[in-house]
Amino acid sequence: MLNLRFVRSHEGSPDADHTSRKTRETMKEIVLRIEDDAVEDFMALVRLCPSVEVVTVDEAAVMCQGQLAARIREAILQLRAERLLRRKFDYAWLKVAMDSTDDLPSFESAQRYLDYMRDELMLDDLPCESSISKMMDMARGQLFYWTFSDTSDAQETTRRNNIVKRFFCLMRGGR
Repeated sequence: MLNLRFVRSHEGSPDADHTSRKTRETMKEIVLRIEDDAVEDFMALVRLCPSVEVVTVDEAAVMCQGQLAARIREAILQLRAERLLRRKFDYAWLKVAMDSTDDLPSFESAQRYLDYMRDELMLDDLPCESSISKMMDMARGQLFYWTFSDTSDAQETTRRNNIVKRFFCLMRGGR
């Protein structure tokens, strides 16, 4: 989260220190929440505007996001080590589960999810976008008790639900 001050009007010369007391009195403080992947571009725009001063960056939120990403990465690596992610489309169940919880990142598309996995979590050997997209809509019902429109096999249904249960167990520090 970024906490920004915006100047309402320009007072003094353009070379004047825009953080002076007089100028600060003409500023409004606005709190913005910016998606992680947009922060760098947004900050580049802010640097072009001399009438904007970045007051604080919520380091705790940045730290928490970094720790969360590390936990997600470790959980996925553990799922791989346990050979629970047997098929490429099994990553779709993680996306659907993450999208359905408030405390984990959610993704507007399968491609954004894969970009996160590659760029933020630095994972490789991931499925293609179509593998995820095709399977995302197959899960029906309540989290952990899903049924799947592409299979009626009870063992396969249990296997898929167990992937998600194990993921959340690992995310909560379980072994």
